Amino acid sequence: MDEEDSDSCHKKSSKLDNRPKPFERKIIASPENYSPLSEYCEVIGAFNPGVTQIKTENGLETLLMVRVAESPTSKEHPFWLPFFNIPNEYPPSKLEINFDKLSKQEILENDKKSIKLKNNVSRLKHISLPRLIKLNEKGEVTERCQNPCLYPSWEFERFGIEDIRITAIKNRDYILTYVCPHREFGVSTAFLRTKDFEKFESVIKNNTPRPIFTGIKDVVVFSKKVPSPSETATLKKGSKLYAALVRPNAFSGISCPGIWLSYSPDLVHWGQEHRLIISEKGEITGTGSSLIEINNKWVGPYHEIIEEEKKIEYHTKLISLNKKNPWEDCKTSGVLLKRSDYLDILPYKGYIPNVVYTTGIINNEGITTFFSGIDDTWTVMDTFYTEDLTKFLEI
Repeated sequence: MDEEDSDSCHKKSSKLDNRPKPFERKIIASPENYSPLSEYCEVIGAFNPGVTQIKTENGLETLLMVRVAESPTSKEHPFWLPFFNIPNEYPPSKLEINFDKLSKQEILENDKKSIKLKNNVSRLKHISLPRLIKLNEKGEVTERCQNPCLYPSWEFERFGIEDIRITAIKNRDYILTYVCPHREFGVSTAFLRTKDFEKFESVIKNNTPRPIFTGIKDVVVFSKKVPSPSETATLKKGSKLYAALVRPNAFSGISCPGIWLSYSPDLVHWGQEHRLIISEKGEITGTGSSLIEINNKWVGPYHEIIEEEKKIEYHTKLISLNKKNPWEDCKTSGVLLKRSDYLDILPYKGYIPNVVYTTGIINNEGITTFFSGIDDTWTVMDTFYTEDLTKFLEI
């Protein structure tokens, strides 16, 4: 980011005088920090991190799984589309990148981010895998791994592993969700567990192929189970279930994509969905990070996408839910739902402009820090005083 971009950022900030301001903002990851995995590619972004905190011998560390995206160099290979050779076993013995090499005659549309073929299939020009970063208690980078921390193993990961969210649950166990674009299932979400961020396991025993939430993205699991909102043939009302915020993507031409609540006894079978946010002006909403507990509420960021005259803008907002029964806030009128105006977390001028995609949050001793993918290019850390945020959200 140069000085001109910084000035632009501050000019936009002047319009948000009634909103909490971060007292610190810094870039944690940039494309320049990483080398591509393929000699034919270049890194175009390091963004949309999954975030959690871990206690180590060095104190309380913040761990990020940053999505590092790479694309074939456009001048030499304008119509190469990358994919991973998939072993369909875990762990994979090696990482292999290959390319579909297209002719110009096979292409219907070609934009900055994707290519649409004449058979109406769209493909991203890049592929992504997560790489680990560790921060100390001062927010300083102490470790930045060049090798991916998670390799694709199964067929639905052929086009990459994107936008990880991390939820810490009991006994130092972590649930990971991530987006996997697939040529048959579309955009879906997969689940993993880990205790050390070195070995990852399926939520199905014996490391069988990881279950996927078909046609769903932006999935974040609550850190504690919640009561079942209703009774079924196999569940009693009030029995403890996993809960997650999700965003169904199917039939977006009929219903604007938004945030729903879903429930599961085992992280595999999901249902009993409740719509959480109703579109008011055609805006699209999607989950940000895992939720944290503040003032006896579940609190977390979500993103709102507004499209006007073919221009898209992302904003980060806050939401709060009932801690014991989060489904109680799912009213069609939205009257009971607490959500803020958008936060002073701003884009720069990156690969895909006007994108703010907040996927991580931590809270320590009156300080709340958000980690966002900015413009599909950078990972940025914005730090606020928690009290300013609770007043803004009115909780």
